[in-house]
Amino acid sequence: MARRIYYRIFDDGKNFISGEEWEEIHSLQRWYNLEFIWTGGKINLRRFVIFPNYELEGAVPPKIREEFSKLERTGLSEEEIVNKLESRGLIIVKRGGYEDGMLGSGITRVADNEFNAFLVLDFLIKVSRIAPTATIEVFDEGSFVKTHSICLSDGDAMVRGNNPSQEALESLKSTRKIFSVVNPDKYDGHPEFSDRVNDFNELSMDERAKVVEDWNWLGNESKSNFDFNGDDFWGFDLNQKIRHLYFIQEEEK
Repeated sequence: MARRIYYRIFDDGKNFISGEEWEEIHSLQRWYNLEFIWTGGKINLRRFVIFPNYELEGAVPPKIREEFSKLERTGLSEEEIVNKLESRGLIIVKRGGYEDGMLGSGITRVADNEFNAFLVLDFLIKVSRIAPTATIEVFDEGSFVKTHSICLSDGDAMVRGNNPSQEALESLKSTRKIFSVVNPDKYDGHPEFSDRVNDFNELSMDERAKVVEDWNWLGNESKSNFDFNGDDFWGFDLNQKIRHLYFIQEEEK
């Protein structure tokens, strides 16, 4: 499986995002997805996941998209549109996105494109400022987030738990680098991700071995994508965009 970045906001009674904040987040997400080139998958923070109600005659995806667009042009919010379509029986709604028990959640497949990983976290930091009363939990299967998991709240970043090791923790505290520095020029013309190798059976044994050996295009060991010690020598430094960095150690049970 290609490397993914997961993000979620728990519906725990503490987190809150207003309808106006969701609309601003939705607009920001649309801008990011249109403005930049995505080679694996786009940002997809979802408040609702919608399914056609096939038990109702005519409730097919083209009809639902048409109705959604029509209501959107009237100036209704996403929540108002979803509620209207649900009340008419056209759709079945899963609230909270892809995960249960959430206000919103999403997944972006970035594979070995570290600039796309940078963009996802850049977006999420801005979301945390738009909705300051919500905490976003993030998990990177690769190494752009140096601790893999992190929480974002009102522009602050928090590392929770007893990982990384004490040595790595002291290094992170001294450098204040929780995100890798990324040189965007490396990703100009980066190929789109594909989990298929065309005409694999027609390749020679040496060619097959080279394809299998170069497995890091999946992105799971992304440290090798950087120039030195998990960073590029020059590039965008997302660490400068966070307000505060906190390390919260959890007591061992």
